[in-house]
Amino acid sequence: MSKILMIIKNKEFRKKVLDIVRDKEIWSEATTLPGILFGVITTILTFFELNSIYKIKLFIVLLTFCVGFVIFFFLKATLKKEITLAIDGSEIIIKPGDIFSFPKDVFKTIAFNEYFDTEVDNGIISKKTLNGKYLEKYYDDTTYLDENIEKDSRLKKEILETNVSRPLGGKKTRYSLGTVYKDKDFFLVAFSKFDEKNQANLELREYASCLIKFWNEINSLYGQYEVVVPLLGSGITRKKDFTATDQQLLEVMLWTFQISKVKFEEPAKVTIVLYGDSYKKINFYKLKEFEKNGI
Repeated sequence: MSKILMIIKNKEFRKKVLDIVRDKEIWSEATTLPGILFGVITTILTFFELNSIYKIKLFIVLLTFCVGFVIFFFLKATLKKEITLAIDGSEIIIKPGDIFSFPKDVFKTIAFNEYFDTEVDNGIISKKTLNGKYLEKYYDDTTYLDENIEKDSRLKKEILETNVSRPLGGKKTRYSLGTVYKDKDFFLVAFSKFDEKNQANLELREYASCLIKFWNEINSLYGQYEVVVPLLGSGITRKKDFTATDQQLLEVMLWTFQISKVKFEEPAKVTIVLYGDSYKKINFYKLKEFEKNGI
Protein backbone atom coordinates (compact mmCIF):
# COMPACT_ATOMS: atom_id res chain seq x y z
CA MET A 1 0.00 0.00 0.00
CA SER A 2 2.82 2.43 0.91
CA LYS A 3 4.48 1.77 -2.47
CA ILE A 4 1.22 2.57 -4.29
CA LEU A 5 0.86 5.80 -2.28
CA MET A 6 4.43 6.81 -3.19
CA ILE A 7 3.66 6.30 -6.89
CA ILE A 8 0.45 8.36 -6.65
CA LYS A 9 2.27 11.18 -4.82
CA ASN A 10 4.94 11.30 -7.53
CA LYS A 11 4.53 14.61 -9.41
CA GLU A 12 5.45 13.20 -12.83
CA PHE A 13 3.11 10.23 -12.36
CA ARG A 14 0.22 12.55 -11.51
CA LYS A 15 1.00 14.62 -14.61
CA LYS A 16 1.01 11.44 -16.69
CA VAL A 17 -2.44 10.48 -15.32
CA LEU A 18 -3.83 13.97 -16.08
CA ASP A 19 -2.42 13.86 -19.62
CA ILE A 20 -4.08 10.49 -20.21
CA VAL A 21 -7.44 11.62 -18.78
CA ARG A 22 -7.38 14.78 -20.95
CA ASP A 23 -6.46 12.90 -24.12
CA LYS A 24 -9.42 12.98 -26.54
CA GLU A 25 -8.01 10.09 -28.56
CA ILE A 26 -8.00 7.80 -25.51
CA TRP A 27 -11.59 8.82 -24.68
CA SER A 28 -12.60 8.09 -28.25
CA GLU A 29 -11.02 4.62 -28.18
CA ALA A 30 -12.23 3.85 -24.65
CA THR A 31 -15.87 4.64 -25.51
CA THR A 32 -15.97 2.92 -28.91
CA LEU A 33 -16.97 -0.54 -27.62
CA PRO A 34 -19.52 0.78 -25.08
CA GLY A 35 -21.02 2.96 -27.84
CA ILE A 36 -21.33 0.00 -30.21
CA LEU A 37 -22.81 -2.14 -27.43
CA PHE A 38 -25.41 0.50 -26.56
CA GLY A 39 -26.33 0.79 -30.24
CA VAL A 40 -26.71 -2.97 -30.70
CA ILE A 41 -28.80 -3.42 -27.54
CA THR A 42 -31.03 -0.45 -28.45
CA THR A 43 -31.59 -1.90 -31.93
CA ILE A 44 -32.43 -5.34 -30.57
CA LEU A 45 -34.91 -3.90 -28.06
CA THR A 46 -36.85 -2.22 -30.86
CA PHE A 47 -37.84 -5.70 -32.08
CA PHE A 48 -38.71 -7.15 -28.67
CA GLU A 49 -41.20 -6.07 -26.06
CA LEU A 50 -39.77 -6.22 -22.53
CA ASN A 51 -41.25 -5.37 -19.17
CA SER A 52 -40.04 -1.94 -18.00
CA ILE A 53 -38.44 -3.54 -14.92
CA TYR A 54 -36.31 -5.79 -17.15
CA LYS A 55 -35.39 -2.83 -19.30
CA ILE A 56 -34.18 -0.92 -16.23
CA LYS A 57 -32.18 -3.94 -15.03
CA LEU A 58 -30.67 -4.39 -18.49
CA PHE A 59 -29.81 -0.70 -18.62
CA ILE A 60 -28.10 -0.85 -15.18
CA VAL A 61 -26.10 -3.95 -16.18
CA LEU A 62 -25.09 -2.34 -19.47
CA LEU A 63 -24.16 0.95 -17.82
CA THR A 64 -22.12 -0.85 -15.14
CA PHE A 65 -20.25 -2.83 -17.78
CA CYS A 66 -19.54 0.27 -19.89
CA VAL A 67 -18.32 2.36 -16.94
CA GLY A 68 -16.18 -0.56 -15.75
CA PHE A 69 -14.76 -1.01 -19.25
CA VAL A 70 -13.80 2.68 -19.53
CA ILE A 71 -12.17 2.63 -16.06
CA PHE A 72 -10.27 -0.56 -16.99
CA PHE A 73 -9.15 1.01 -20.28
CA PHE A 74 -7.74 4.08 -18.51
CA LEU A 75 -6.07 1.98 -15.81
CA LYS A 76 -4.46 -0.14 -18.51
CA ALA A 77 -3.20 2.99 -20.31
CA THR A 78 -1.88 4.45 -17.04
CA LEU A 79 -0.11 1.29 -15.82
CA LYS A 80 1.27 0.27 -19.21
CA LYS A 81 4.94 -0.74 -19.00
CA GLU A 82 5.90 -1.10 -22.65
CA ILE A 83 4.80 -0.52 -26.20
CA THR A 84 5.73 -1.71 -29.70
CA LEU A 85 5.52 0.81 -32.53
CA ALA A 86 5.80 0.32 -36.28
CA ILE A 87 7.64 3.35 -37.68
CA ASP A 88 8.76 3.56 -41.31
CA GLY A 89 9.02 -0.21 -41.62
CA SER A 90 10.97 -0.62 -38.38
CA GLU A 91 9.79 -2.17 -35.14
CA ILE A 92 10.45 0.09 -32.14
CA ILE A 93 10.01 -1.48 -28.70
CA ILE A 94 10.05 0.75 -25.62
CA LYS A 95 10.24 -0.99 -22.26
CA PRO A 96 12.05 -1.09 -18.89
CA GLY A 97 15.11 -3.30 -18.59
CA ASP A 98 18.85 -3.74 -18.11
CA ILE A 99 20.87 -3.08 -21.25
CA PHE A 100 23.57 -5.53 -20.14
CA SER A 101 21.05 -8.39 -19.97
CA PHE A 102 20.65 -8.52 -23.76
CA PRO A 103 22.51 -11.33 -25.61
CA LYS A 104 25.64 -10.98 -27.75
CA ASP A 105 23.74 -11.10 -31.03
CA VAL A 106 22.20 -7.73 -30.14
CA PHE A 107 24.02 -4.40 -30.44
CA LYS A 108 23.85 -2.44 -27.18
CA THR A 109 24.36 1.34 -27.18
CA ILE A 110 26.42 3.11 -24.51
CA ALA A 111 26.63 6.91 -24.36
CA PHE A 112 30.10 8.44 -23.92
CA ASN A 113 31.28 12.04 -24.05
CA GLU A 114 32.68 13.74 -27.15
CA TYR A 115 36.23 12.63 -26.25
CA PHE A 116 35.38 8.95 -25.76
CA ASP A 117 36.97 9.17 -22.31
CA THR A 118 37.50 5.82 -20.58
CA GLU A 119 38.88 6.78 -17.16
CA VAL A 120 36.41 5.73 -14.46
CA ASP A 121 37.53 7.89 -11.55
CA ASN A 122 34.21 9.38 -10.37
CA GLY A 123 35.52 12.63 -11.84
CA ILE A 124 35.48 12.28 -15.60
CA ILE A 125 33.33 9.14 -15.51
CA SER A 126 31.29 8.05 -12.51
CA LYS A 127 31.00 4.37 -11.60
CA LYS A 128 27.25 4.87 -11.39
CA THR A 129 26.83 5.95 -15.02
CA LEU A 130 26.07 3.50 -17.81
CA ASN A 131 29.45 3.97 -19.50
CA GLY A 132 31.17 3.67 -16.13
CA LYS A 133 29.45 0.34 -15.52
CA TYR A 134 30.27 -0.76 -19.06
CA LEU A 135 33.99 0.00 -18.70
CA GLU A 136 34.28 -1.66 -15.29
CA LYS A 137 32.33 -4.71 -16.46
CA TYR A 138 34.29 -5.37 -19.66
CA TYR A 139 37.71 -3.71 -19.21
CA ASP A 140 40.30 -4.13 -16.46
CA ASP A 141 42.63 -2.07 -18.62
CA THR A 142 41.28 0.29 -21.29
CA THR A 143 44.59 0.72 -23.15
CA TYR A 144 43.53 -1.62 -25.96
CA LEU A 145 40.16 0.13 -26.32
CA ASP A 146 41.79 3.59 -26.32
CA GLU A 147 44.24 2.55 -29.04
CA ASN A 148 41.49 1.07 -31.23
CA ILE A 149 39.38 4.21 -30.91
CA GLU A 150 42.37 6.37 -31.85
CA LYS A 151 43.21 4.21 -34.90
CA ASP A 152 39.65 3.73 -36.15
CA SER A 153 39.42 5.05 -39.73
CA ARG A 154 35.73 6.00 -39.43
CA LEU A 155 36.36 8.02 -36.28
CA LYS A 156 39.32 9.86 -37.82
CA LYS A 157 36.87 11.50 -40.25
CA GLU A 158 34.84 12.78 -37.29
CA ILE A 159 37.67 14.54 -35.41
CA LEU A 160 36.81 18.17 -34.66
CA GLU A 161 39.98 19.23 -32.88
CA THR A 162 42.83 18.26 -30.59
CA ASN A 163 42.14 20.11 -27.37
CA VAL A 164 45.63 20.42 -25.84
CA SER A 165 44.37 22.76 -23.13
CA ARG A 166 42.00 20.15 -21.71
CA PRO A 167 42.57 19.29 -18.01
CA LEU A 168 44.77 16.34 -17.13
CA GLY A 169 43.06 12.96 -16.99
CA GLY A 170 40.98 13.45 -20.10
CA LYS A 171 41.70 12.64 -23.72
CA LYS A 172 42.54 15.46 -26.10
CA THR A 173 40.83 14.37 -29.33
CA ARG A 174 37.28 15.69 -29.67
CA TYR A 175 34.81 14.03 -32.03
CA SER A 176 31.50 15.10 -33.60
CA LEU A 177 28.47 14.44 -31.42
CA GLY A 178 26.58 11.37 -32.61
CA THR A 179 29.72 9.60 -33.82
CA VAL A 180 29.60 5.85 -33.14
CA TYR A 181 32.44 3.42 -32.45
CA LYS A 182 31.60 -0.29 -32.75
CA ASP A 183 33.18 -2.28 -29.92
CA LYS A 184 32.27 -5.94 -30.48
CA ASP A 185 28.52 -6.09 -29.73
CA PHE A 186 28.38 -2.55 -28.34
CA PHE A 187 27.91 0.81 -30.02
CA LEU A 188 29.76 3.57 -28.15
CA VAL A 189 28.34 6.96 -29.07
CA ALA A 190 29.80 10.43 -28.47
CA PHE A 191 26.75 11.99 -26.90
CA SER A 192 27.65 14.81 -24.51
CA LYS A 193 29.93 17.83 -24.53
CA PHE A 194 32.40 18.35 -21.70
CA ASP A 195 33.31 21.79 -20.38
CA GLU A 196 36.59 22.85 -18.74
CA LYS A 197 35.38 21.29 -15.47
CA ASN A 198 34.67 17.94 -17.17
CA GLN A 199 30.93 18.40 -16.67
CA ALA A 200 28.55 17.04 -19.29
CA ASN A 201 26.27 19.56 -20.98
CA LEU A 202 24.16 19.81 -24.09
CA GLU A 203 22.08 22.39 -25.97
CA LEU A 204 18.75 21.50 -27.56
CA ARG A 205 19.99 21.88 -31.13
CA GLU A 206 23.01 19.74 -30.28
CA TYR A 207 20.78 17.09 -28.71
CA ALA A 208 18.54 16.87 -31.79
CA SER A 209 21.37 16.94 -34.38
CA CYS A 210 23.33 14.41 -32.31
CA LEU A 211 20.39 11.99 -32.38
CA ILE A 212 19.91 12.42 -36.13
CA LYS A 213 23.58 11.65 -36.77
CA PHE A 214 23.43 8.73 -34.32
CA TRP A 215 20.51 7.07 -36.15
CA ASN A 216 22.29 7.41 -39.47
CA GLU A 217 25.52 6.01 -38.02
CA ILE A 218 23.59 3.03 -36.60
CA ASN A 219 21.98 2.51 -39.99
CA SER A 220 25.39 1.88 -41.57
CA LEU A 221 26.65 -0.38 -38.78
CA TYR A 222 23.85 -2.55 -37.42
CA GLY A 223 23.94 -5.30 -40.07
CA GLN A 224 20.23 -6.16 -39.59
CA TYR A 225 20.77 -7.17 -35.96
CA GLU A 226 18.59 -5.85 -33.16
CA VAL A 227 19.81 -2.57 -31.67
CA VAL A 228 19.21 -1.65 -28.03
CA VAL A 229 19.41 2.01 -26.99
CA PRO A 230 19.00 3.57 -23.54
CA LEU A 231 16.93 6.73 -23.08
CA LEU A 232 19.66 9.05 -24.35
CA GLY A 233 20.02 12.35 -22.55
CA SER A 234 18.29 11.40 -19.29
CA GLY A 235 21.59 11.30 -17.40
CA ILE A 236 22.71 14.77 -18.54
CA THR A 237 21.58 17.18 -15.83
CA ARG A 238 23.18 20.29 -17.35
CA LYS A 239 20.98 20.91 -20.37
CA LYS A 240 22.04 24.44 -21.30
CA ASP A 241 19.01 25.96 -22.95
CA PHE A 242 16.17 23.52 -22.28
CA THR A 243 14.57 21.32 -19.67
CA ALA A 244 12.99 18.03 -20.61
CA THR A 245 11.18 15.18 -18.92
CA ASP A 246 11.87 11.55 -19.82
CA GLN A 247 8.64 11.63 -21.85
CA GLN A 248 9.88 14.58 -23.91
CA LEU A 249 13.34 13.05 -24.42
CA LEU A 250 11.73 9.84 -25.64
CA GLU A 251 9.49 11.75 -28.04
CA VAL A 252 12.52 13.62 -29.45
CA MET A 253 14.30 10.28 -29.96
CA LEU A 254 11.34 8.94 -31.94
CA TRP A 255 10.94 12.20 -33.88
CA THR A 256 14.61 12.28 -34.91
CA PHE A 257 14.37 8.63 -35.94
CA GLN A 258 11.56 9.60 -38.31
CA ILE A 259 13.29 12.62 -39.86
CA SER A 260 16.85 11.24 -40.01
CA LYS A 261 16.20 9.57 -43.39
CA VAL A 262 17.05 6.23 -41.79
CA LYS A 263 16.08 3.39 -44.09
CA PHE A 264 16.87 0.27 -42.14
CA GLU A 265 16.87 -2.87 -44.22
CA GLU A 266 13.90 -4.91 -43.10
CA PRO A 267 13.38 -6.64 -40.79
CA ALA A 268 14.69 -4.02 -38.35
CA LYS A 269 14.20 -3.93 -34.62
CA VAL A 270 15.19 -1.18 -32.19
CA THR A 271 14.58 -1.46 -28.45
CA ILE A 272 14.69 1.67 -26.30
CA VAL A 273 15.39 0.62 -22.72
CA LEU A 274 14.04 2.64 -19.79
CA TYR A 275 16.15 2.52 -16.63
CA GLY A 276 14.61 1.50 -13.30
CA ASP A 277 11.16 2.91 -12.59
CA SER A 278 11.32 5.64 -15.23
CA TYR A 279 8.65 3.80 -17.23
CA LYS A 280 6.12 5.03 -14.65
CA LYS A 281 6.62 8.57 -15.96
CA ILE A 282 5.96 7.62 -19.59
CA ASN A 283 2.59 8.04 -21.28
CA PHE A 284 2.97 5.08 -23.63
CA TYR A 285 -0.40 5.68 -25.24
CA LYS A 286 0.70 9.12 -26.46
CA LEU A 287 3.63 7.53 -28.29
CA LYS A 288 1.16 5.88 -30.69
CA GLU A 289 1.03 9.25 -32.46
CA PHE A 290 4.38 8.41 -34.06
CA GLU A 291 2.74 5.49 -35.84
CA LYS A 292 -0.21 7.54 -37.02
CA ASN A 293 1.70 10.65 -38.06
CA GLY A 294 4.42 9.35 -40.36
CA ILE A 295 6.80 11.84 -41.94
